[in-house]
Amino acid sequence: MDIEKQLEVAAQSNHLVLVVFYADWSPHYEWIGPVLRTYEQRVIELINVNIEGDKAVADSYNIETVPAFLLLHKGHELWRQVGELTVEELKEVLEDFK
Repeated sequence: MDIEKQLEVAAQSNHLVLVVFYADWSPHYEWIGPVLRTYEQRVIELINVNIEGDKAVADSYNIETVPAFLLLHKGHELWRQVGELTVEELKEVLEDFK
């Protein structure tokens, strides 16, 4: 399933969706997946977007710098972070919106 379709499907669910925008030359934040798995199953979905391969998606969210993180619910943006993000910062944000 392509990224646009994943975002479309996620917008129809009642889950929080964390979208991570990256580029091949930027940090990949492999630690995010395990952090999200500590929450109830399917409460939070993760979608990774490579801005070089999915430029149209990045443009639609006005992403010009990576890494960038968006937390969405039903297609609405709840939170945005551009730049580095630590495990503790992510956990705090997720607890605020859970």
